Amino acid sequence: MKRPEASAVSLTFRLTALFALVVGAVFSGLGYVVHRETAAHFVELDQALLRDKLTLIRGIAERSADLPDLAARLNAALRGHEGLLLRIVAADNEMVRLGDVEPPAALRDASEGLSWSDGDMSYYGEFFTLPLSWSRDTDLQVFAAVDTHHHRHFLALLQRKLLICILLAIAAGTLLGAVAVRRGLKPLLAMKHRAERVNAQDFTERMPVASLPIEMRGLAGSINDMLDRLQRDFDRLSAFSTDLAHELRTPLSNLLTNAQVTLAVPRGGDEYRASLEVISEELQRLAKTVSDMLYLAKTENVASLPSVEDVDLCAEARSLIDFYEAVADEKGVRFSLSGEARVRGDRLMVRRAIGNLLSNAVRHAPPGDQVDLRMVLTERWAQLRVSNTGEPLTADQRRAMFDRFFRLSQGRQRLEGEGVGLGLPITRAIMSSHRGEVDVQCEHGRIHVTLSFPRQA
Repeated sequence: MKRPEASAVSLTFRLTALFALVVGAVFSGLGYVVHRETAAHFVELDQALLRDKLTLIRGIAERSADLPDLAARLNAALRGHEGLLLRIVAADNEMVRLGDVEPPAALRDASEGLSWSDGDMSYYGEFFTLPLSWSRDTDLQVFAAVDTHHHRHFLALLQRKLLICILLAIAAGTLLGAVAVRRGLKPLLAMKHRAERVNAQDFTERMPVASLPIEMRGLAGSINDMLDRLQRDFDRLSAFSTDLAHELRTPLSNLLTNAQVTLAVPRGGDEYRASLEVISEELQRLAKTVSDMLYLAKTENVASLPSVEDVDLCAEARSLIDFYEAVADEKGVRFSLSGEARVRGDRLMVRRAIGNLLSNAVRHAPPGDQVDLRMVLTERWAQLRVSNTGEPLTADQRRAMFDRFFRLSQGRQRLEGEGVGLGLPITRAIMSSHRGEVDVQCEHGRIHVTLSFPRQA
């Protein structure tokens, strides 16, 4: 069962939400630290206050002569301390009591101070044991606490303000993030508008790579490369359509003209036979053209080879030489074969490529010439070179030889025995599908066409 696709979420929303999340996390962490450190600071202030009171009590105890004197001095010194809760006991007698707060039982066992709440009030307290220097049998048991409800009130107020600040920061961060993302994505929108202007009538539009941010230049460059490839393919397709129309129009016109002339007046059986022979030749040529075009289209778009096997180039070349010898003997053309090489590929396609080269060589070689086939192994390539005598070719002609329907003869008139100009394009497509190369060179009056196959690992 096909799963339903998730609803698309815009990149602007995603980046804005992420920006808001980061801002909220940062400010929440900052608020937590501020709140925690403020609360810890209040605890330190409370501890310092209680330590000061303990120091005061210790000083009074050292100056006192006995317990009654100590009680009198403590009551006189400690009265009127607002917010201070105090209970001092010596020899099971309560000497000083400030406030009516009962300390929790856990406070006696606590190694440090303890905070607790009683209704709306909150406290921080500690227990101290203070030995008396003038009485070894008596210790002062001191319970001291301070009222911290004002601290709690301040922390609650601080917490609310921090929360408000965090929410405002998230809102501001979200707004600024949305603005920043929209400005940052403007180059993408510009690229989108440019891409929308590309059509079959105008392939000239390109992405402004230099004016884009660094992060988008790679994408823009890839899009430009894609548009260049599309334009080349489109131009080649347009040229192919034009050439195809012309190539099909000529034999069709010949067929129509011959048929009309034949039917114009009554003729004898031999004349009809001769006319049908001409029509048959044109139909055969037309069928071969269509067959070659279909094979070329199939080869150029092949994703993988139909079959892969070890191919002996020498054996395939020798077999094809035997096939072309009858045609070559009519012109007095001889063949020579040297070297050995094996490649991995589709045997029928490799054979077709070699056959195209031999066909061209025999067709264009002068009478009495020798066509040389030589196999050469290099570090990277297994090469098969076909050489024959011929007129020197310019660089433009060597490049154009691999275009569809290109002929060395000028104009559109086909010379006797000349092909339709699909042999070398098919050869190049075959070599491309084998990850190889085909090259044409002219040296010392000889034309060399080389098939280069990747060496076997």
